[in-house]
Amino acid sequence: MAADPIVDVNLFVHDSATMVAAAIESVLAQTWPAIRLTLIDDGSTDATAEVLAGYAARDSRIRLMRNRGNGGAIANFQRAFWYGDGDFVLPKSGDDLIAPEFVERAMAILLSEPDCAMCHAAGLIFYDDYRPGEAYPPAHRLDIGDADPLTRARAVMARYTSAPAFWGIYRREAASRLAPIAYRAGWDHVVLAELALYGTIRHVPELLYWRRDGGKPIDRLARAATLAATRGVGLGDALAEQRWRTPLITTAFAHIENFATARLPFADRLALIDSVPGIFRARWLPALRREAQLLADALPALFASLAAAPPLLRCVLGGEIAAALRAARAIVPESGLALAALELAAITGEEMPHVAA
Repeated sequence: MAADPIVDVNLFVHDSATMVAAAIESVLAQTWPAIRLTLIDDGSTDATAEVLAGYAARDSRIRLMRNRGNGGAIANFQRAFWYGDGDFVLPKSGDDLIAPEFVERAMAILLSEPDCAMCHAAGLIFYDDYRPGEAYPPAHRLDIGDADPLTRARAVMARYTSAPAFWGIYRREAASRLAPIAYRAGWDHVVLAELALYGTIRHVPELLYWRRDGGKPIDRLARAATLAATRGVGLGDALAEQRWRTPLITTAFAHIENFATARLPFADRLALIDSVPGIFRARWLPALRREAQLLADALPALFASLAAAPPLLRCVLGGEIAAALRAARAIVPESGLALAALELAAITGEEMPHVAA
């Protein structure tokens, strides 16, 4: 009889000494017999390292790793995809909990459907005192099973909302085909949209994933997803990127950037890119227009700083502003930002082709 495939749970945690034990216990209590738990201390400065070391010393299923600095969620999620030797991987935050049957129920689907790239479960919010809150509505789950990869990717773009649909068990064969995760708002949206190109996405309907405190505000998530924030550079810094100002526009445009190098024929990549604006405008148009206006309102001060900057700083800051403008003009072309792009070119001394206002 073939052995059960290993599920490599990569649990990453930063400064959570008082709470991480519950997350670890929820993994060790799984009914699936072939669990490996990789504990990643993400540069904690409290007693987290001691808590993790204690668990590693008591259970042979546990491997312990420590990042010298706080790399953040994106870097650790990427690590889960790139390292380890299990055929299935469950990236795991140190805050959230999973029911004892989570892995067993998800693996039953993954093993019965060889084309399934990821399986997650329905979710429930809980609070710091472990008091249960509301369940996530059905719209927060994904069931993407169409045979056509492009149809699956478009379905993810049209439907994905938030956890719990992201925190599932990934088939490493599919996850290994993904592009490196870019530091962009909506990076989770991008990961799942590309993943759908390489397999179906399924869910278990029972409430087996428990998320602490629910989601965070989108502007906070967008700031945290920047490389500048991850490296401790303030977003007011003149060298920081500017796309955090438009999180939904950035999310949509990040799909275009990602699909440009997806593992597909050129015609399919182009077809996906062409579909991105329409899909996200159908979902978020009023919010996208508000973001474009907020960017326009910020430009006079940004342009004044740019004009006063020395040449090299002007080059970097100008590039970051240009990237924000490029995304906004692609997703919200009626925003009237074409003239701003021309003004930017005049300040930086770059030549640009004529662009209609």
